Amino acid sequence: MRSTFAGLNTVVLGLAAQKLSLDTVGHNVANANTDGYSRQRVNLVTSYPQSIYTGAGRSQIGTGVLGQSITRIRDTFMDQQMWKESSTLGYGETLLGNLNKIQGVFSDPNTDTGMQSVLDSFWKSWNSLAEDGSNNGARKVVRERGVELVDAIQHASTQLQNMVSDINSVLKIRVDTVNQITSEMLSLNKQIMQVEASGTDHANDLRDRRDLLVDQLSKMMNVRVTEEKNGTYTVQSSGVTLVDANNITKLVTKSKKDPDYGYEVVNIYTEQDQKDDTKPPINFTDGEIKGLIDSRDKTADSTTGNSRESDISAKAYLNKLSKMSQFLLQEFNSVHRDGYGLSDDDTGYNFFGVSKPNPPAVDNTDYSNSTNFTALFGHEPTAKDWIDQLRVNEDMFNSVNGLNHIAAKTKVGSLTVSQSDPSAPKIRLGGDYPAGVSLPANYTVTVNRNADGTISNVSYSYKDSKGVDSGAINVTPPFSESANGTTKISLGSLSITVDTKNTKGTACTYTFTTLKEAQNNAAGDNATNMYNRLKQDISATLESSSLDTFYGSVIGALGVQTQNIGRLKTNQTTLVNQITNWRSSVSGVNLDEDLSDMIRFQKGYNSAARILTAMDEMLDKLINGTGAVGR
Repeated sequence: MRSTFAGLNTVVLGLAAQKLSLDTVGHNVANANTDGYSRQRVNLVTSYPQSIYTGAGRSQIGTGVLGQSITRIRDTFMDQQMWKESSTLGYGETLLGNLNKIQGVFSDPNTDTGMQSVLDSFWKSWNSLAEDGSNNGARKVVRERGVELVDAIQHASTQLQNMVSDINSVLKIRVDTVNQITSEMLSLNKQIMQVEASGTDHANDLRDRRDLLVDQLSKMMNVRVTEEKNGTYTVQSSGVTLVDANNITKLVTKSKKDPDYGYEVVNIYTEQDQKDDTKPPINFTDGEIKGLIDSRDKTADSTTGNSRESDISAKAYLNKLSKMSQFLLQEFNSVHRDGYGLSDDDTGYNFFGVSKPNPPAVDNTDYSNSTNFTALFGHEPTAKDWIDQLRVNEDMFNSVNGLNHIAAKTKVGSLTVSQSDPSAPKIRLGGDYPAGVSLPANYTVTVNRNADGTISNVSYSYKDSKGVDSGAINVTPPFSESANGTTKISLGSLSITVDTKNTKGTACTYTFTTLKEAQNNAAGDNATNMYNRLKQDISATLESSSLDTFYGSVIGALGVQTQNIGRLKTNQTTLVNQITNWRSSVSGVNLDEDLSDMIRFQKGYNSAARILTAMDEMLDKLINGTGAVGR
């Protein structure tokens, strides 16, 4: 027979269940604005029924309700999607920010203060000098525009190297943050494992905190999260297990010198691997850390099949500045050294770099090959050296005759060169044909190339003083290429140097014309040559383009890269926001819904209390009224 007081227990269980549900609703409402909080729910189940005997036989009667568990509402699939896409967003945001900084360094295009404006002013000054080579005012403008160009290149170089230093500092901060996060995650793993050891309890708030830490970590790097059977997380990144149930792998930074520019480069290793110099740094594939490393280091030469843009780093644009400086020191200087200033002695001067050699026979100031550079500076040239050596020749600032050294004209007996194919590589005079030899008025040289770019055949012809054509004269192969990628060819009394690693599978005709008359000081034909060398003539150093075209392509590529990364960041932001909204719709606290639940559980609690009151009255009558009949 069922106990008289059994109903009281049923009602008490109901009161407890409704109160537990109300408490959970209060916890949800209190944490409505807490980052990473997941809405919690009480899972109610009916208690085990009791078998009783009725007049018609045995029946099952309910004994109330139990709060079986309190669980958080969470979709693990959405979490995995969030962690994956958040890494890509972190990469895009970081890279876009640094590309915008690089754009700020050059201040181009369409500005009056950018490097393009400085370049325009420099070659316009040579064009103006070509109109009157004896004009000291125009000569001074050329010199000062040269100083302006040097300052612009070196200031841009300094800013880019400062950017590298800033990136190194941020990488060190990110590593410290990662280690703090993984240390806390290890502590949470242990707490969660202990709380849930019974198999019935749920460490909801501890799990929320751990997932929030993974959110933060995924923004910084690519992560792979696996939940083990004991409830712990194993978090990996780029083949490194950062944290598991019992251990963490600490990350450390290790510095080295960049071989091209000598600045500090910070790389990230595990604490164990940093002790082994043969171990490579961790190769992150996404996140803010990857964005920082790519913004500092990634160039076209370092691309490893990644579809993302290649020349997107501070170093890549330092390389562009280095190539421009090398062009000015080598090829632009070469044209200037061949020209003449206001006297026949004003020749052989560099416009950029160190002074005219003394004695002239020791031409260590010719930057055209590494041998000369090494003889002058004691080491092979690096990319940084070209930028560091870029300056306007100090001889140009001599208060007595400095401006006279600016080579605006050519001289009787010197040669000018035209070519049939403007895109073909330039031929340079060897400069060692015998002094006093009277050259014919015209040389025509034809260079034929194999498909691999090597020279297959060279022929030349000339007209003598009587106008008689010599006919084609073949130069006997083979042609031996030198270490610096050029071939010197003797054409009778004339020697030329040909770049062997440029236009492939083509033939080009070069015409050498000897000047018949001396130039007066007003002549500006070499100033025109200088202008053309800057504006029109192509260079192998500048990727087979002119300086004007090269710099324009650099700024154009920078703009396209910024747009592409901006598009990636915008699209990824939209995707991450969408996933965040999906996750919030499942896990987020909905105040309207929780307040509705509050009213529902309140009504349930009140109703259970009313039943308890009714039962109390019944039992009071039974207990206090039994046996009182007839009194």
